[in-house]
Amino acid sequence: MMMFRTVKDAIVTLLDDNAAGRFRVIGRQRQSKASDEIRDNDRLVQVYFSDGSFPKSAGRMRGPKTHDVTIEIDLSSSAGAKGDISVIDNPHVPPIIKAAAIAEIKEASEIADTNIDVMIDAVYQILMDARNEHLSLEKWEISNRWIDRIQKDTMLERGDLIVKTANMKYTCRVQENVSGDIGFIPPVVTFDSSTPISADINETQDETEKTGIIIDVDNS
Repeated sequence: MMMFRTVKDAIVTLLDDNAAGRFRVIGRQRQSKASDEIRDNDRLVQVYFSDGSFPKSAGRMRGPKTHDVTIEIDLSSSAGAKGDISVIDNPHVPPIIKAAAIAEIKEASEIADTNIDVMIDAVYQILMDARNEHLSLEKWEISNRWIDRIQKDTMLERGDLIVKTANMKYTCRVQENVSGDIGFIPPVVTFDSSTPISADINETQDETEKTGIIIDVDNS
């Protein structure tokens, strides 16, 4: 397995083991939660491999290949508006009701945005903690690890659900080993030279007629 997959799995494990209820890591959820809890306080983290590069100056024809890996860490938080925000687009609804719906959106947006800030703080502290420098891997397996960017995206409205997202870009350097192409390997046929090869008399005589070579067969 290539090292970029190992790094991704190590980050997922590290974040999940240190979440302490502040967020949930997709793919590592150990128990189900009630729908109300997920709806009003859904803080998710997803980790995936984004891209990698192989510097020519650091590469070579044989042996380990230097691989600069980029791991994307997506964060999302949602909060439900307590009122009916669908009335905003209804032209027959009085302005005072629309104003109340807008206030509900702003309140839910603040909750989702605050949750994202808490998640960014927690994930950054976990990943950049000096004790987690090697992601619990061997010391020689990963180097130059860093978080290059933290970016918060715009607010998304989905019905009465407000979603806020953010992204972190984690980079590091690993060494990939090329094990060779896995293809068909022909079976190895061996002969035991210590076992004598017997021949039938009739088969021996037939071969003599074909080749003209006389083989002395002792009938005694």
